[in-house]
Amino acid sequence: MKIKSIAFDKMEIGSFIKSHWVDILIIFFYIGYSIFLYSYVSIIHVPADDASDYLSNARSWIQNTPLVSIYRAPLISWFISIVWIFTGENWTVIQNLQPMFTLAAGIILYLTIKKHKGKLFAFGVSSLTLLNPTVFFWSTQIMTENISLFFLILSLYFIKSERQSHWFLAGIAIGLTFASRYSILIEAIIILVVECIVRRNSKLATRTIMGATPIILVSILLVYLKVGSFIVAQPIDTHFTLLLTPYYLQNSINLWGLPFLLVPLAFIFRKTYADKYNYTFIAWFIISFLFWSANSEPLLHSPRYTIQFTPAVYFLAILAIENITKMNLSKESLYGKAKRFTTK
Repeated sequence: MKIKSIAFDKMEIGSFIKSHWVDILIIFFYIGYSIFLYSYVSIIHVPADDASDYLSNARSWIQNTPLVSIYRAPLISWFISIVWIFTGENWTVIQNLQPMFTLAAGIILYLTIKKHKGKLFAFGVSSLTLLNPTVFFWSTQIMTENISLFFLILSLYFIKSERQSHWFLAGIAIGLTFASRYSILIEAIIILVVECIVRRNSKLATRTIMGATPIILVSILLVYLKVGSFIVAQPIDTHFTLLLTPYYLQNSINLWGLPFLLVPLAFIFRKTYADKYNYTFIAWFIISFLFWSANSEPLLHSPRYTIQFTPAVYFLAILAIENITKMNLSKESLYGKAKRFTTK
């Protein structure tokens, strides 16, 4: 009886591992990634240059003094202020909390894509996003890159949902995306507009706008009451031209690694366009890429501006692999049928 019981238990364990191996893989990946991420955070002794603006602004919100940098998005400073109320002014506490936004963004991205594309596809996109050197580095800094990435992906999660109650939450997430980094509102709007067009659902647009509008207005109002004006960027940040810079294309391999070579392949397959789920990621990548390439100021040609559409890049790369795999399987199936027919 014991031998049978042990054999049965082994069968159950084997069956469980076989059916949940991707989930097990992502758990181990997250444990390893978290250890590696926080080991890097532990060796940082001085915050990044721009981080001082957010830290100083947080102190200003607590002490009700003028903001040091009025064009900085306020959400991260509000977050710092709330933490400091309980912990006291200590930048290392914030430094240790920052990676949580990136880790959460990866999980939400996985859950979003898994619903339609499956676990392995979702794991590929989320793991590549987290392992991207630019995403990794800025996730360890007291900056707006990872917090805006988190709220943008959260917006995507709720917009992709079929539940109408989630669309209002999508609006809140979009509003918080704006409050975390003003320019990323453009990418959130891209996602919303494409989904509304593809799904032909006016309620999606209405409920999302209802959720976003109060958050955006409150963010603007609080900053305006604080400084007497509202500025979304420095003048140098608003120089755009139709003559696109080749910076991001020339440095594409450095920015996204070899997977970027697969992105153009995704566009040559009919299956890419047959599945309307892909349209959001296609538009997200193309418009964001063009938007940042349209900035004429060389000082703004930086890898960190690619962080918020990096998930779209890797989605298209994995999509290309999926299409190639399916094409090969289809050919093998046709070859097998032809071989059996000729044998007969």
